[in-house]
Amino acid sequence: IPAVKVSSILLALAIATHAAPSDPGRVALDFLEKVRLRKLDLEPGGDTALSAQTAAGKKQRIARHLERMARDLGSDPLEVGAVKLDDNFAAVLVRKVGGFDPSRLQIFPVALVKRGAEWTAAPVPASFENSGTGYAIELRKRLELLENWMLRQQVADLEQLREQSAGRMRAKIETTLPAGEVRKMDARQFSDRFLAACGKRDLPSLLGCLGGLAAILPDDWPARLKTAERVVAAGSTAPRPWRLLTSPDVARVVVALKADDASGLISIACLDPAGNGVESTPPRIEVIHLELAKSDDNLWQIDPPDSFLHATKDAEDEPEEDFDAELRDAFPEKWLEAHPPKPQATPENAHQALIAALAGGSFPSLLAISKIDGIPEVARRACIQAAKTGWSVQDPAAARHAMPLAFKAEESAAVGLFQFFSARDPDRFEPRALYFENSPHGWLWSPEPSLKFREKLQGWVDSETQVWQDQWQDLLLADSPVLTEIGPLPAPSRDEAERAVTAWLGATRAGDLKKALGLVARLGDPRSPATVLQNLGYEMTDSRRDQEKPAITGIYQGKTWTAVGVKIDQGEKSNYPLYPVVQTPQGPRLLVEIDLFAAGNRGRDFLNKTAFERLGKSTPTVSELQELYSQHRKNILETGTSQLR
Repeated sequence: IPAVKVSSILLALAIATHAAPSDPGRVALDFLEKVRLRKLDLEPGGDTALSAQTAAGKKQRIARHLERMARDLGSDPLEVGAVKLDDNFAAVLVRKVGGFDPSRLQIFPVALVKRGAEWTAAPVPASFENSGTGYAIELRKRLELLENWMLRQQVADLEQLREQSAGRMRAKIETTLPAGEVRKMDARQFSDRFLAACGKRDLPSLLGCLGGLAAILPDDWPARLKTAERVVAAGSTAPRPWRLLTSPDVARVVVALKADDASGLISIACLDPAGNGVESTPPRIEVIHLELAKSDDNLWQIDPPDSFLHATKDAEDEPEEDFDAELRDAFPEKWLEAHPPKPQATPENAHQALIAALAGGSFPSLLAISKIDGIPEVARRACIQAAKTGWSVQDPAAARHAMPLAFKAEESAAVGLFQFFSARDPDRFEPRALYFENSPHGWLWSPEPSLKFREKLQGWVDSETQVWQDQWQDLLLADSPVLTEIGPLPAPSRDEAERAVTAWLGATRAGDLKKALGLVARLGDPRSPATVLQNLGYEMTDSRRDQEKPAITGIYQGKTWTAVGVKIDQGEKSNYPLYPVVQTPQGPRLLVEIDLFAAGNRGRDFLNKTAFERLGKSTPTVSELQELYSQHRKNILETGTSQLR
C-alpha cells in the first residue's frame, strides 16, 4: 500500500475517533467523581459548561452548592440510572447505591450540554442555568421539560430504589453468607459463623447473622444496620462491648450454648489484654450472653441486647452475675479445645517463639505458645497473666520493647531474661524473667510458674540481672554503628537522606524500636547510648500525639552532612526539627542525639547551641551542619507557614 494512502487512512481514523460523541452517562459520572474529590475546575472552559458571563457572586454560590454535594456523595459507588436526550441537551440521573442502609440512597440529577461531539455537565445540577444555552422561548421550553423530568424522575427513581433496597441488600449478603447454608446450620455452627464474621469484620456476613437475610427484617433493623456499619468502620477502635467480639487483640471462645429448634442462648467468654480501657485496670475474663432465634423463613439470627445497639452503661461497670463465675473458669479449657496449643520441640525454639509473639503478634498468638492447662482457677490466672505480660509490650500507647538478654535451659525448665524497654522511661533497667516448661508434647511458655519452679532458676536470674544492668544499652544499640570519625565518606544524596528520614518517622510513629535504631548512628561519647535512647523515647511518645503525618520542608546537602527539615503538627503548635544524616559503611544514618529545631525562643536556641557544642567535640565538620541548620531556619521563616515558637 502506498505510503500516501496509509497516511490518509490513519488521518481519517484519527478524525473519526476525535469526532465520536462522548457518552452522557459516563460524562455525568466523571463530573460527580470530580465533585466528590473536590477536583472540579469551575472556570469557564474547564470541567463544566459554565458561561464566561457568569457573575462572581453566582459562581461562588455554585461552588458552595457543589461543596454540599461533595459531602452528600461521600465514598459510596455511583451508577448511571435513567437518561433522557433532546438533541444537544441531556438529563442523566446518577444513583448512589453503595452500602446497606436505604436512608443513604440518593439520586443526583445532572444536566448536560453538547458542544460539538463532546458532552459537558452544566455547572448547576438538575438545571441548565449558567451554561450559555441562550434565551430563545422555544429552547427554554425544551430545557424546562428536561429539568422537570429530572425532578420528577429523581423522586420516582429514589422511591423505586428504596423498594428494591431489601432485595439488593440480601443479594450482597449472600455473596459471603448464602441463605441456603444458614438453613443447614445448627445453633453451634451458626454461632461459630457469627464469631468469625465479627473477627474478620465481614460486614455482609455480620448483617446476615443479625437478621439481614430474613424475608421480614427485625423490628429494630435500622439500629442493627447502623451499629454493624459503625463497628466495622471503627476497626480496632470499636467501642465496647463490640470490641470484645471484633478486636484481633481479644481472645474469645464460646463457653456455653443452650438451644432448641427455634431459639437459644450463646455465652462467649472474652479476655481483652487491654482491660476495660481504664488506665491501670487489669484484664479479666468477661462473658457476653447473646440470644439466638429463627425467623419465619427458618433462618438463624442473633438478637443483640440494647447495650449492643445503643449507648448504654458499659458492661464492665455492671456487676457480673454469679453464674458467670463458672463460665469464666471454663475459658481456658474451651480455648484449648478450639485452639490447640503449639508446643515447641526445644526450649530454644520456645524462647524464639515468645520473642516473636511479644514483638508483633496478637494476644491469641501469644496464648498459642502458653501453658494454660491445669485446674480451672490456676489456668484462668495463667491466661490473665499472659494478657498482662503481652499487653505491657503490645499496648500501642506504651511504646515498649521486650529485648532478650540471656537464656538458660535445663532438662525440664528454662528461663529467658528480658529488658522491657519503655520509650517513656528509656534509661530505666526493667528486667523480667520469663519461664518455660517441658510437657509431654513439647516446650511452652509458662505465664504463671509455681514458686518452686522459679526458685529452681532464681540464682541464675539474679546473677544475669547484675551482669546486664550496665550492658543492656549497648546490646539494644547493636545495630546503631559508632562513628569514630565523621567526614571520610561524602554526604548522602538528597534521595538517600529523604528515604532514611521518612523511614525513621514511620518507625517511630509505629513504635518499631528495632527498625528505628537500625536507622541511627551514634557518637563515641560515653553519653551517647543514653542520649540516643532518650531522644528516641521522646520521638516515639510525641509521634503518638501527632494529628497529621510529618511533612518534609526541605533537604540541605553539604560535603559531609545532608540534613532533612520536617514539619510536625501537634494541634495548634507546629515543630520544625532538622535531622542530620551522615554516610557510614552501613549506609546513611541519622544522628538523632544531635536534636535541632528551627526555633524562635531563647530556650530552644540554647538547646541547639548545646547540641552543636557537643558535636564540635567529636568532629570539625560541625560548622557545615550549622550552615545547613541556618538554611533550614531561613526556609521556615520565609515560608511563613507558622510562627516559630
